[in-house]
Amino acid sequence: MYRRAGRGRIVLLVFLALSIVVITLDFRQTTDVLDRAKDVSNAIVTPIQRGIATVFRPVGNFFSSLSELSNLRGDNAAMRNRIEEMQAEITQAESLLDENSRLRGFLELDESYATMDRLTAAVIARPPSNYKWAVEIDKGSSDGIAEDMAVIDPKGLVGKIIRVQRNTSTVLLLIDPTGGARARIEGEEWTGAVRGNGSDQALSLEFVDTEADVSLGDHVVTSAYNRGIFPPNIPIGRVSNVGGQQADTEQDIDIEPWVDFTSLDFVQVILDTGKTPK
Repeated sequence: MYRRAGRGRIVLLVFLALSIVVITLDFRQTTDVLDRAKDVSNAIVTPIQRGIATVFRPVGNFFSSLSELSNLRGDNAAMRNRIEEMQAEITQAESLLDENSRLRGFLELDESYATMDRLTAAVIARPPSNYKWAVEIDKGSSDGIAEDMAVIDPKGLVGKIIRVQRNTSTVLLLIDPTGGARARIEGEEWTGAVRGNGSDQALSLEFVDTEADVSLGDHVVTSAYNRGIFPPNIPIGRVSNVGGQQADTEQDIDIEPWVDFTSLDFVQVILDTGKTPK
């Protein structure tokens, strides 16, 4: 195919001429041309930039959110750990308050038996023995405890000491069938004897004459020493049932004890060094 050799030269001369024309233009006129070119460029490019920004802004926000989410997860984990620590502190505080409440009960009991010497002890076990209902405490002969001493808590009569070692002692609970205490209806002269029937049964008040006026809800207290063990007026429980036949010589009376024998934590031993209240 034949091409004219002079055609390239003509095009080159045209571009040179145009270049000379542009160079020789007045400065102000050149500035106006450039400004108009800039305006045209902005008019074309700005919408494109906005479109690109609109498209890619969610992507940037997404990666920014990922970073913030990681920080939030770290903060949430720290908050969960702190909440767990606070819950543990609350549980410990509630336990201490409960224990302090029980110990304050002993202080109130001290006021009721101001003439008696007592020793507070913690219940540490249920010892293996011939007695089914007994507990072991953390005080013994080195603390002045001896057999047949009375054991109480703020609610009332717990039982008596039946075995003593140097640093521990065994308490026979009032609910044991082999335990017992002389008792009376509070405010009345009629007396009898309380006998245990196990942890899931009411106490029995025996040897109360049929002529005695006993009603449901009457309070029962110790009446006198049982071989020097129980001082008078220690709360035992309340009458929960009154029965018996007309021909019977004594009433059939059930007593609901004040003491919860299944959840003993602390008890007090009444020492024989104190004065006996009358």
